[in-house]
Amino acid sequence: MKAPAVLTPGILVLLFTLVQKSDGECKEALVKSEMNVNMKYQLPNFTAETPIQNIVLHKQHIYLGAINYIYVLNDENLQKVAEYKTGPMLEHPDCFPCQDCSHKANFSGGIWKDNVNMALLVDTYYDDQLISCGSIHRGTCQRHVLPSYNTADIQSEVHCMYSPQADEESSQCPDCVVSALGTKVLMSEKHRFINFFVGNTINSSYLPDYSLHSISVRRLKETQDGFKFLTDQSYIDVLPEFRDSYPIKYVYAFESNDFIYFLTVQRETLDAQTFHTRIIRFCSVDSGLHSYMEMPLECILTEKRRKRSPREEVFNILQAAYVSKPGAHLARQIGANLNDDILYGVFAQSKPDSAEPMNRSAICAFPIKYVNEFFNKIINKNNVRCLQHFYGPNHEHCFNRTLLRNSSGCEVHSDEYRTEFTTALQRVDLFMGQFNQVLLTSISTFIKGNLTIANLGTSEGRFMQVVVSRSGSSTPHVNFHLDSHPVSPEVIVEHPLNQNGYTLVVTGKKITKIPLNGLGCVHFQSCSQCLAAPPFVQCGWCHDKCVRLEECPSGTWTQEICHPTIYEVFPTSAPLEGGTTLTICGWDFGFRRNNKFDVKKTRILLGNESCTLTLSESTTNMLKCTVGPAVNEHFNMSIIISSGRGTVQYSTFSYVDPIITSISPSYGPKTGGTLLTLTGKYLNSGNSRHISIGGKTCTLKSVSDSILECYTPAQTSPTEFPIKLKIDLANRETDSFSYQDDPIVYEIYPTKSFIRHVNIALIQR
Repeated sequence: MKAPAVLTPGILVLLFTLVQKSDGECKEALVKSEMNVNMKYQLPNFTAETPIQNIVLHKQHIYLGAINYIYVLNDENLQKVAEYKTGPMLEHPDCFPCQDCSHKANFSGGIWKDNVNMALLVDTYYDDQLISCGSIHRGTCQRHVLPSYNTADIQSEVHCMYSPQADEESSQCPDCVVSALGTKVLMSEKHRFINFFVGNTINSSYLPDYSLHSISVRRLKETQDGFKFLTDQSYIDVLPEFRDSYPIKYVYAFESNDFIYFLTVQRETLDAQTFHTRIIRFCSVDSGLHSYMEMPLECILTEKRRKRSPREEVFNILQAAYVSKPGAHLARQIGANLNDDILYGVFAQSKPDSAEPMNRSAICAFPIKYVNEFFNKIINKNNVRCLQHFYGPNHEHCFNRTLLRNSSGCEVHSDEYRTEFTTALQRVDLFMGQFNQVLLTSISTFIKGNLTIANLGTSEGRFMQVVVSRSGSSTPHVNFHLDSHPVSPEVIVEHPLNQNGYTLVVTGKKITKIPLNGLGCVHFQSCSQCLAAPPFVQCGWCHDKCVRLEECPSGTWTQEICHPTIYEVFPTSAPLEGGTTLTICGWDFGFRRNNKFDVKKTRILLGNESCTLTLSESTTNMLKCTVGPAVNEHFNMSIIISSGRGTVQYSTFSYVDPIITSISPSYGPKTGGTLLTLTGKYLNSGNSRHISIGGKTCTLKSVSDSILECYTPAQTSPTEFPIKLKIDLANRETDSFSYQDDPIVYEIYPTKSFIRHVNIALIQR
């Protein structure tokens, strides 16, 4: 595995933060001690002919829905075992879905179109079958019956799921399922029936006779040749006049207990320019969608300041979401039980008056039981209004302000109607701003022991794994560049409790299989990073590298002790009088297994003398201490750092006696500005130096071991002053500098010349 030497810009958020905290000091030590985020790994992967939209796992096979293709892969090594071509297909106004239109190829109005896979699902209730819905043929679907003896066979038995409607139903098309502009489809088996819950983005390009609906519930016919609506209220549509100005993007869909949920990004109101995230909820048995409700969700970052109200930063647009159970540690922190469903969301801040995300992200966790409680609490309050994008502002529902209903259960009544809440349910960023310089595009989670681990993807194609904790102190223990394309929100987590658990991650045309137990240990470059990795990664320190136990032949493998490492010290010398602040750069200073910095037992010695530690300015990568005085010069002294668990020695420090041997020039005009040169020894020792003449500062120009240069200050009258040099607590005084009257120019001769060079004489007295 080879790693490039240069860090990719903007990818290691934690590193950037730590560099900021150290004010630019010890940058090199910080980079050398942090995790190597440029590792390259050999991972099972497959590259399709076209971009991948959807993935689903069934038995030992992975099914990919891509543009014009469906692929079947082996789940062990991601080798292709089958493919099915779905496009391009000829579309013609006179052709119904499922009809062969090839004979109309030369007719006017016929268009060849790519078939973008919009939904891919596996149904096991009737038969084992793969259902795929594409962007062509009015958004209809196909079902591929999967033989029990060969579930990779998606070609032998393929059925189109479309039935022409009777005349009285010609305006409806329950088999027109998905929108090419964006869709989310959730399949659920209830009471021996298969229901499809669909959220579609639609605009004015979809004519009424296409019969695509914004949100709908439809049932798979028992004949399996299509779908049916159970009532004429099994769907809701954005009104035609708002479809272009009020787009709704359906980001995620899931089922929890008795409810169906969709997550969307849309404008805050019909007239607003700003966008936000909403959660939609309705009962899974409510075929008329009477229990339909919407509510804003907000992921926020707060910054508490003294004597001020907290500053609140809102991450308003959802990029990806995932629902799963919490580990015991996170469950305690967020007040959830181990069996509770938790909605994990990756949110971004959008550009002003836009749904386009910026590189600023946050991660929030919403226990579903709290989502439901919030719906129930605000049901009869004044922050409820009708859904104007569905009904219009003049609909009778919008004048009825009672809005009484039973929101706690699914006992709905036909006189109840859909409702929107204006109060947002807020949660705080779990990582306290750690990802505020990156655009996260994907999230999934799994449990290891008591820990909840998140798989994260970015817009730059970077993949990370990190422990989810409300404390915000966790940093990614896996962080590498997977691909040049953004990581898709479509992910699968399989066998999370097993040693061979993995996640499937999509980037453009590529799908990669990544183990859940981490990617080894060698990317941890310091002992403290190594031992702070989650326990299930099983990393330990062996001599000077991080490895697993079986990779350490010498038997010195440890998961407990980190000895400090010194990378550089500056300054490397100080005057005898002391007072110099010594900066020691390195790593593993004050290391504790709980990942907290603690230097209470850290001591710094210069030879046999103590260097007083400045706790407020010290970090795990930088120690600052103040050196005391010395009687005599000492060269190449040992700096010894003791952490209570081990010591480290570094021999480059010296006590010196700075001296000035000469100055040049010895005089200058009283208006100042003369470049004065001080020659001597050890003039660059210590932290700071100050040269003064007659109580005024001589402005430094350059500093070296043997030469100081400065510009003399102005004085009011001709006189002599000694030159004083102060280096930290050391004071030195040398020969006087003589100020003289300023020169006066009376005449310049000659006053004119040829273009070529000529000598000019200045006549002065």
